[in-house]
Amino acid sequence: IFTVGAWATQGGRFFVGLARDRYGTRNIACTCLVLVTLGSIGVALSDPNNVAALSVSLFLIGLGSGVQLCTQPVASLFPKHVGFTLSSLS
Repeated sequence: IFTVGAWATQGGRFFVGLARDRYGTRNIACTCLVLVTLGSIGVALSDPNNVAALSVSLFLIGLGSGVQLCTQPVASLFPKHVGFTLSSLS
């Protein structure tokens, strides 16, 4: 199950980089944060023996964690809250 999340993280970074160039940093960062939130809720609410639910949840977390690729540009979008933004995304 952990492998699903790890593969999604590595693949997610590549696709997040491409999407960031096309759609902008703010849109992609918000999308990734929503994916991580949904995955975290999925892990919290799923049964520990339900492999499918855990795999999907970890996959969403892995895809959303591609936002780490663009933490510095995201922080520059919120000049009053740079420290908070960097700490919340790392």
